[in-house]
Amino acid sequence: MKDAIAECSLVLPYAAPISVHTKGGIVMNMHQMQPAATDSKDKVGLSVVAPVFNEEDLIRAFVERLAAVTAKLADRFDIEIVLVDDGSRDNSLQRMKSLVVEFPQLRIVELRSNTGQTAALQAGLDVANGDIVITMDSDLQHFPEDLPMFLAKIDEGWDVVCGWRHDRQEGIDRRLPSLAANWLLRRISGLTVHDIGTTFRAYRGEIVRDIRLLGESHRFIPIYAKAVGARITEVPIQNVTRPKGASNYGLMRTFNVLFDVFFLYFFVNFRDRPIRIFGWLTLVFWMIGGLIATILLGLNLIYGIPVVRDHNGWFMLSMMLILFGVLFILSGVTLEMIVRIYFSDASRSQYRLRKIWTSADFDVRK
Repeated sequence: MKDAIAECSLVLPYAAPISVHTKGGIVMNMHQMQPAATDSKDKVGLSVVAPVFNEEDLIRAFVERLAAVTAKLADRFDIEIVLVDDGSRDNSLQRMKSLVVEFPQLRIVELRSNTGQTAALQAGLDVANGDIVITMDSDLQHFPEDLPMFLAKIDEGWDVVCGWRHDRQEGIDRRLPSLAANWLLRRISGLTVHDIGTTFRAYRGEIVRDIRLLGESHRFIPIYAKAVGARITEVPIQNVTRPKGASNYGLMRTFNVLFDVFFLYFFVNFRDRPIRIFGWLTLVFWMIGGLIATILLGLNLIYGIPVVRDHNGWFMLSMMLILFGVLFILSGVTLEMIVRIYFSDASRSQYRLRKIWTSADFDVRK
């Protein structure tokens, strides 16, 4: 893997400084914030990040189950639970606020509008202070009780642990497209994990902070992590249909993944050297165009055939192929310059943060 990749935040960037309001009115730049100190040198910071969108019926049960699991890990970990409200239109935010006093390890990130799961997940990752970060859905299709399995794999030395929905309970309309997409993504990326798309994963903090997410790229974090040298494994997880409410995903997402595959192929093979693929395309176009032009020139010189008049279609094709080759090489050079600028700039973000809610925002004496 090229050294240039390891030296910069992973592609798809837009990392922006975020103002975080803390007790006493102090405003800190999130990129300057350091992981919170643990109570003991023996403890490791653990952050659980979950985007939330219209989950008012499930959010209390999710937090209670997650808190029960993490309470058993408190002797080893300094734990925080980061919930990102992605512009929910129901009472999800209000219900999360009501839980902060009851669960002081809870932090609520409120986004100004609905920006999508990827942006919400990135917001949570930016806020998370843990040395280990676990991401999961808040709709209870992911079981909080599976967290210890992920941590056990991290203890074994893995950098990224992916959940594997080996016994999916959704209908075939969800399972079949997922199987096809995972097979295709494995072929492109070289990964061996079965389930690349699930968001139930554990990461070492230094790995996940090297990755910037954009669009709908949260599904492909293992591919980006592999690009920065992460060691990746998987654990089988439980998976059920939603206990309540309707899924926020549709069949259109499958087609979006197919579109993303074209980018991922380019990303995996040419992200830091786009001139290579454009150079090869230029070479192919020039070879074909040059071959046609050479044959036409030979016909003209040897047999005196007026090829421009008698074979004007072939003549125009050869000129167009040569011209396209010139355009491709110029595009490659331009993209090489853009990539270098792109990698060096991490001052933008896809989301806009309104406020981070912590227990300090509430009077626990009331």
